[in-house]
Amino acid sequence: MIVLHPTFHLKFVQFLKEFNDTNDYFECHEVLEDYWKEVAPRQKNHPLTAFILMSTSMYHWRRGNIPGAIKTMNKSINRFIETYDSSFFATLDFEDIMQCTTSSLLLMQRTSEFQPFSIQIIDSELHSLVNKLKIKNRDELHFLIHKHMLRDRSEILEEREKSKKRRDDKW
Repeated sequence: MIVLHPTFHLKFVQFLKEFNDTNDYFECHEVLEDYWKEVAPRQKNHPLTAFILMSTSMYHWRRGNIPGAIKTMNKSINRFIETYDSSFFATLDFEDIMQCTTSSLLLMQRTSEFQPFSIQIIDSELHSLVNKLKIKNRDELHFLIHKHMLRDRSEILEEREKSKKRRDDKW
């Protein structure tokens, strides 16, 4: 049986493509959250959660939510440190990830203008997979910045209403 390296999974490849090429950090979060739920549901101390937090932080920073960006980048850096020995980092430049996230955190703390960075891929096969992946170009900045507010939220709102009703019914 052939075991696929975890960074060669299509969802992780898509994450790398989105992070490095489109800077669609909301989509990065969504794709990785799906992957994380497949491989390690509810396991908070997992390398995928470090990448999810990093993407969330970049999304907040670009939107101007500096407190949210700082908080999530701090969590991301801590999670990267906690999981540094994971196989997820065998195909990526871990030291560069740490340097970029730390530098970004310092820029956020100085309320500097948003500055994207790329995740350096050190495995040639993974690099090729990322380069070959074709994704829909979503380069409209307004869409990328406000994506969470522009998507269909009816399912989320419905679940919140059900949860509120359950709490109200208890009283």
